[in-house]
Amino acid sequence: TQLNNMIPKFIRLGVETILKIICEKIIIRDIIIIKNNNKSNGLIDELYIKAENIILNKINISQINIKIRDIVLRFALNNRKFFIDNCYAVTYMRLTKDNINKTLFNKKWKNLKNSIESFISMNFQSVEIFNKSLYFISSDGVSNKNIDYILQYDKNNISLVNNTNQEKLSIFNDKNIIVKNLLCCESHIELEMVSKIIFN
Repeated sequence: TQLNNMIPKFIRLGVETILKIICEKIIIRDIIIIKNNNKSNGLIDELYIKAENIILNKINISQINIKIRDIVLRFALNNRKFFIDNCYAVTYMRLTKDNINKTLFNKKWKNLKNSIESFISMNFQSVEIFNKSLYFISSDGVSNKNIDYILQYDKNNISLVNNTNQEKLSIFNDKNIIVKNLLCCESHIELEMVSKIIFN
């Protein structure tokens, strides 16, 4: 029916609008809606979102892929609004060296930067990713290649770990987000997370 044909376009427009409202910056590359039946029952089997060059909550992200399954929508067509009932999203994101530096040097994350500087006993001007490890460049431009750091995750937590003495600093902890995987690659970091979301 005409309504069934309109619903995916309506959802796509709504998702685009929400993303542009909650993100300070975003380039949306694709939104794919999979609905395996033609009934207008508000059930969407899968929703895929692909975007890049994102700034969300002053966090810089190079690329992001979001997969949401079994979405139940509630429509209010009279005012062209829709609501997504509680559901879970699997999010894959890529963070480059530049993303990390821009985030840490934003004033919103000053306390995190201060905590890291206290943990590594050094003021730093940038972070480098090399050989699957993190290195901090001191304020005088010197990098101590003898001390490297890695990232470890455990359910709701991500920690910065000194590879020499194994001391840890928690840099992320959110009971609403489960960290499923974290890879520190040659020049970027890849994250896989599961979180409960509500669009409205």
